[in-house]
Amino acid sequence: MGGEETYRNIVKAIYEKHTANIILNGEKLKAIPLKSGTRPGCPLSPLLFNIVLEILATTIRQTKEIKCIQMGREEVKLSLYADDMIPYIENPKDSTQKLLELINEFRKAAGYKTNIQKSVTFLYNNNETLENEYKNTIAFKIKPPKIKYLGINLTKEVKDLYAENYKTLIKEIKEDSKKWKDMPCSWVGRINTVKMAILPKAI
Repeated sequence: MGGEETYRNIVKAIYEKHTANIILNGEKLKAIPLKSGTRPGCPLSPLLFNIVLEILATTIRQTKEIKCIQMGREEVKLSLYADDMIPYIENPKDSTQKLLELINEFRKAAGYKTNIQKSVTFLYNNNETLENEYKNTIAFKIKPPKIKYLGINLTKEVKDLYAENYKTLIKEIKEDSKKWKDMPCSWVGRINTVKMAILPKAI
């Protein structure tokens, strides 16, 4: 990938022969050698993972056999968040096979694994015949009309997003507010409670 030799040597030194320890009943057990993956707790780990994963992402974006969706003038092929990947595919029947081939090649080179049990397909169409056809050709299970991703319920229809997300959120906030109503707490304490317990849910 190009990086300076000194930088590569520093990374090698950090990751060479790294181990993990288990603490049981206050006692640290014998160190366990880690032969794959990144160093647990190291702030460099997610960055290194993203650098490696970007190779796969770039290959997917450049592969013409994988048909992406068109949004205005923009072509959207995939989104990445940490170790999650969402490909946006126009023709799942043909494109999924090519996508799996690329992931399999990447897996052999980088040790990357796809959790088939956690991977799902979310179809944005109401054609039952087409959906049944996809069930027989796509390796991933097909989810019902909505899917939860990063705490947000995604629906086939945009008009259903409010009901599936904000109505539930408003109900939770009202219930929490009732619990806190009689708490012996100052105005500053109440403001901090809202900032810590409500704002993170709403933003």
